[in-house]
Amino acid sequence: MEPILIILSLLTISIITLVFVVVWRDRRDLKLRQITGEIEKVEELLKEMDQYKKEIKEMLATAKKQTDQAVSRVDNQVKQVRDSVVKLEQHVHSGSKDSRDSGRDKARQQKYSGRGKPRNPNKKGQTTPPPPSKGGEQDQRINDGEKFAKMVKMADEGLNTQEIAKRLNIGRKEVELVLQLKRKQIS
Repeated sequence: MEPILIILSLLTISIITLVFVVVWRDRRDLKLRQITGEIEKVEELLKEMDQYKKEIKEMLATAKKQTDQAVSRVDNQVKQVRDSVVKLEQHVHSGSKDSRDSGRDKARQQKYSGRGKPRNPNKKGQTTPPPPSKGGEQDQRINDGEKFAKMVKMADEGLNTQEIAKRLNIGRKEVELVLQLKRKQIS
């Protein structure tokens, strides 16, 4: 009976070992299937990321192209504004030269018209002091670009050309010319 017992014990141990091996194998297969599923998900995510990467590159290329076009347009507009400013300055300078020449002509006409010399209210040797500036402020010379920008801003605020000319201490014709040029650039 003893040999039967030993055989039965060995048989029981083998069955237990076999069950353990089967369970272990099933668990291992289950884990392998889970890992395989997760690897497939990761591969899908990588494919999606590649697709997004391509789309982003295309969007960036399009944005760069549009930005380059916009910069080119702005450069062209800046060139046009500079050309207009140069033309305007030439026009203003030629207009001021004409007004100076007409003032000289009037003085010559008075001098040689037989009426005698023009009267000078100051005594000989005295000079006329410069007019005092408003509010004690020193007159500051602003560049033409700032002056033109102020003219356009004041016009946008609803001021007429006379008021703008008075505030900036410039001629009304100059203000009208600048505003006409601005309108031509807008349209």
